Amino acid sequence: MTALAKKAFAPEGSHHTRGRPRDAGKNTAIVNAASRLFLEKGFDGASMDEVARRAGVSKQTVYSHFSSKELLFSESIHAVIVKYHPDIALEKVKDHSLETDLCAVCENYARLLMSEDAMAMFRLLVNAASKGPALADIFWKSGPAYMQAKLQEFLQSWIDRGELEISDTGKASDLLITLVKGKAHFMQSIGLISTVSEEQLQQNVAEATETFLKLYRT
Repeated sequence: MTALAKKAFAPEGSHHTRGRPRDAGKNTAIVNAASRLFLEKGFDGASMDEVARRAGVSKQTVYSHFSSKELLFSESIHAVIVKYHPDIALEKVKDHSLETDLCAVCENYARLLMSEDAMAMFRLLVNAASKGPALADIFWKSGPAYMQAKLQEFLQSWIDRGELEISDTGKASDLLITLVKGKAHFMQSIGLISTVSEEQLQQNVAEATETFLKLYRT
């Protein structure tokens, strides 16, 4: 990991670096403002002054919550990702089974991957790649790595129930994510299509879960 990423990334639950109490409302406002600003202007183009202005707080308040722009970037990614936690998807399922739960988790994840904001972030990271992997490293550990860990936990829960037979949940979760993306995600990422229709999204999820279960169902 680069020095920048080491400085910026903190494990779940420890994204902030100061010990003083914080106002939850201001914290949310700062993160929301930063999230939009990063997508609009990129990491280098976003300033802590502008984050403060949009959040309606002072620059000092921003730094009292987040000691660096890198840390704020990390938290803005994590704040989005946690909304797509598998447990949140499962709250909407009435009759739980391997198929229904897997479909719900995959659909939730597909909506994240194919959202306009996710595409904007993908392009931002591609544009920043020539400057080195530091920004991508922060993004990966704050977002995709966290989500993959939660997806592995979900798969393990069905392994423990005897309904899935998987020797490596890391590889299995990688495959599942690839299946969920399908061709539509690639077409969207290069601008061949502007959005993925609801019909296409549902088809991707159905095909992904069907293929996955053929490979790993006991």
